[in-house]
Amino acid sequence: MFKAVIDVGSFRGAAKVLNLSPSVVSHHVSQLEDHLGFALLYRTTRRISLTDAGAELLESARRMTEAAEAGLGAMSRRRDQPEGRLRITLPSGSVHPVYREFHSGLVARFPKLHLTLHFGDSLVGLEGSPYDLAFRSGFRGLADSSYKARKVFTDEVWMVASAGYVAERGMPRTLDDLAGWDWIESPEGVTLRVLVSDPQAKVPEMPVRASMDSVIMGEVLCAAGLGVFPTIRSYVVEPVREGRLVRLLPDLALKPVELFAVWPANVGPDSPVHQVVDYAVEHLQSYADRAATLQN
Repeated sequence: MFKAVIDVGSFRGAAKVLNLSPSVVSHHVSQLEDHLGFALLYRTTRRISLTDAGAELLESARRMTEAAEAGLGAMSRRRDQPEGRLRITLPSGSVHPVYREFHSGLVARFPKLHLTLHFGDSLVGLEGSPYDLAFRSGFRGLADSSYKARKVFTDEVWMVASAGYVAERGMPRTLDDLAGWDWIESPEGVTLRVLVSDPQAKVPEMPVRASMDSVIMGEVLCAAGLGVFPTIRSYVVEPVREGRLVRLLPDLALKPVELFAVWPANVGPDSPVHQVVDYAVEHLQSYADRAATLQN
């Protein structure tokens, strides 16, 4: 009620918005002031204005009501079925077979929504593009922008190689032991130096054997014995358990990979963007959690 009085500029106007009588609104604001022991408003016959205490409380009141509205909006979106078309761009790694249930479940969850899914690692500026929503992965968080963003999941990064490749070269015990080993990049530019958490660590030279924008093809080359491949734990936990791939230097601290949902700031609260993001947050972290269970 206090926030409504300030937003509208009068007790009478706030009462109309809240569908209450002006006397009820005035009574509750007075009770709030009595409870706090501070005057929140200066009242005259012509206008109201904020005291210093009122200005401070107003910021908190706005955050509280915005949070409540966001929560209620999420519940409403869960109930309603969106219609129309939604264009989404996702990292190339999202086509990995481990996510097949997620993608089929996403399409099934929104039967009236025409989803267009684009898979690739080129960063697309959403303004002026055909896309309404982007999922972006990385090791350093997100760069500052005017977009809205929400973290979807976090998973470990593992370095793996084929059992034959490791048998030929010997199991590495330290970073130095990887000197001269072949490196497979996906996406291009993801070197060992990028992944190692310790900025002071001495990273050996590892010649890049191949670069690509497909984690599936990276796994194929790795399984064929062509080099070391750094990838998301969820993708390779099963091949490592089965002995087809070997995890290298498991005690080496590597930066985790994070996936964020990103959308333009002007997207309305009723947009299906929010429902798709809610669905992704609810389901994608389970893949990382499942991998952790299999690892143990």
